[in-house]
Amino acid sequence: MNRHDNEPQYKKYDFNSEENRRRQHKKQYSGWWLALLILVIGIALALSVSWLLTSGNGRSKSNSTNEISKTINKSEKALTGKSDKGALTSQVEKNRVNAFSNKLKDASDGGLSPKERSQFQTTINEEQNQSVRSQEQNLLNGIKSNKPAKPQKAPDQFASTHTFASVQDAKNWANATKQQWLKAGYVNYTITSNGQGYFILRFIK
Repeated sequence: MNRHDNEPQYKKYDFNSEENRRRQHKKQYSGWWLALLILVIGIALALSVSWLLTSGNGRSKSNSTNEISKTINKSEKALTGKSDKGALTSQVEKNRVNAFSNKLKDASDGGLSPKERSQFQTTINEEQNQSVRSQEQNLLNGIKSNKPAKPQKAPDQFASTHTFASVQDAKNWANATKQQWLKAGYVNYTITSNGQGYFILRFIK
């Protein structure tokens, strides 16, 4: 029989070692969760910063786009304003000039009177389109003004002889018209008989 059979048998347990292992496991788990938490926080911060930058750029781009749009709108309005004042297509310009030319031809047969020329010039001055105004002005400048007819001289009633029934009648008429025949350049008159019982009044220059 073995001498050790009567000795009590027992196992040795190292409680300190077991506790240490548990602590080490806890430390390992705690470190892993802490690293994961830091990683999540870092990702969240990165995403937040990225979103803020993107949002800022978007706003900047939006503002820039708005400014560009405003500039384009202003330019379009300016062009529209010019259009209202006279910026026309070539076809519209041509139609306006042709219409003016036709009116001018109808009125200028034989030349334009000063009154007609003044009316056409007023129409040109009121035209807002520079190109149309220039072409219309050239058309008007090419039309000659008609010369006003010279006033016809009244027939000289003292250049011909006048017949009266008596000498006194002849004198009376000569005296009644004296201012007129003197103004016409006559200085005197004569009264002669025509041999048929009548008397001829003749004025002399």
